[in-house]
Amino acid sequence: MTSETECQIAIIGANRAGIGVATDAYEAGIDKIAIFSKDPLEFRLPNAPQGDTTLMGTPDEYIGSPVTRLVQHDDHVEVHTDDLVVKAQVAVVAARAGLESAPPPYEIPAAVAARVHMSMPDDIDMDADILIIGVGETAAEYCEDLVDSGYTSVVLSLPSTAFDRLAPATRDRLREVESRLQATVLWHAHPTGVIDAGGVPMVTFDDRRTPDLVFDHVIYSLGPGQKAGRLERLGIDLQSDAVENPSLVVLSQLDDDDTPHAEPVIYVSPGHAWRLIHDTHFPELAPAHDLEARPPLLRYQLAEHLRRDAYNATITSFDRRHGDLWVIRVKPDTGGVEHFPGQYTTLALGYWEPRIDGLDEHLEEAKFEKLVRRSYSISYPILEDDRLVRPEEIDGLEFYIVLVRAEGMDHLPELTPRLALKREGDRIFMGTKVTGRYTLKPVTDPEMDVILLSTGTGEAPHNNMIAQLLRDGHTGKIISACTVRYNEDLAYLHTHRRLEELYSNYTYLPLTTREPETINNKVYIQDLITKGLLSEALGHEPTPERSQFFLCGNPLMIGLPAVDGDTVAFPESIGVCQILVERGFTIAHRGIDGNVHYEEYW
Repeated sequence: MTSETECQIAIIGANRAGIGVATDAYEAGIDKIAIFSKDPLEFRLPNAPQGDTTLMGTPDEYIGSPVTRLVQHDDHVEVHTDDLVVKAQVAVVAARAGLESAPPPYEIPAAVAARVHMSMPDDIDMDADILIIGVGETAAEYCEDLVDSGYTSVVLSLPSTAFDRLAPATRDRLREVESRLQATVLWHAHPTGVIDAGGVPMVTFDDRRTPDLVFDHVIYSLGPGQKAGRLERLGIDLQSDAVENPSLVVLSQLDDDDTPHAEPVIYVSPGHAWRLIHDTHFPELAPAHDLEARPPLLRYQLAEHLRRDAYNATITSFDRRHGDLWVIRVKPDTGGVEHFPGQYTTLALGYWEPRIDGLDEHLEEAKFEKLVRRSYSISYPILEDDRLVRPEEIDGLEFYIVLVRAEGMDHLPELTPRLALKREGDRIFMGTKVTGRYTLKPVTDPEMDVILLSTGTGEAPHNNMIAQLLRDGHTGKIISACTVRYNEDLAYLHTHRRLEELYSNYTYLPLTTREPETINNKVYIQDLITKGLLSEALGHEPTPERSQFFLCGNPLMIGLPAVDGDTVAFPESIGVCQILVERGFTIAHRGIDGNVHYEEYW
């Protein structure tokens, strides 16, 4: 006796592609899903509650009878088995018939033909080097099956266009496989031929980054090797009324994966299936994990090759003073790191690198292979075991960096969310030229007062300057002041406090704005001057004749004026420049040797 029931979506085939569609549908609010599978479910709906009787195909339930017939009506599809009829708003055919791959578009030498397969062979030596060449789900599953069986030398070659066609579950699994170094995925290299290399196949690629590679076995999965329709191959009879809006969706890895039936059928890749089903049948629901909302796959192995070509330096130290504040050192592969204290260079990472916040920048393909660059002033450790560190003793250049978060910004920060995932030993790009006019050149008298004012990581170049002044035996007063939010944001605090003990002419003035004891009595850099705190630290008033000011950090603190001919207009918010100019100081710029020098660190 045949029984009848209803559901919103029927999934025929419990592979990753089918479960991927079911998962997206369930997370978007579809709670009646029938999953047809010959065997118990290999993959689970990750968020489906146990014992949910409204969801057919929960972790403990599935429909084991094979589908024999599909009847498509104008507003639903009937899914028939031998003893059950399920009326579904949409039916998705995810099951694939086990046919051999279509042959590659190049000749396979006879001498290696026994090592080149058009479907998964029954037995391969566990220590064999295996290459899988494919276009979609089947190739990815071949890779997963081999990894799960314990094979340790597996390479999967998929075209870069395959990424957004893959089922979400497949993408997630490939992420896991790559992150655990269980297999290598080549997204950028397209095989162009097979050569006999002494009885084993050598595969050539069209990408300059990928050399010709020798494998023990090559397995192809290039779509069906014959033009029979999917439903026919699965033994499913399709009947259909004249319908305007097809409710039958066939998951297809290639545009010509199936011979279309006369009846209306929608062919779509697994990666785009839920978006299409949502838009055409359930537009009132949230789209759940739409493709654009998913973390980018990094185009997988392409990233590794781009790193190899683009990066020219190594992170030799990554000291996380707290989660958002780091002191790192970078050593170039070639060339020296000579520089003047106060100068800067460029650090860069590829747009292909992952972000710690997981945000999707919707990168255009042309931008993906480019570097995101930012200039950083060179910092300095200053002390080690109570002695001044010499430049040649540092393994590279030191940088003082804060993680820039997206909250409250009108654009996504690009570099530091990528740098946050790096660690000692990782590769990076560092500019080959160190430059900058923000140096100690104006300090020509060792008895001058040198006053260094900064905000946050803007004290990086000042650390370098302080070390140089003390190494050179500077006898004048050296004052370094820095404003931050919390005490923990002062990464070099203990070093500066020890310097004060070792050098009587050095004073460090840390200012915090959000600590409980200062939140209602904030002191900013400008206040040091206007409230006499700087004079107190110096022991006298700073004067243009004997004082050199160095300002680095927030432009609001610096307060540079806008100059239009003879008109000079300072910002509405009073900065240090205005305060000093009104006291007789001169801002240094091209052609003018002043006594106020600045580096906007924003």
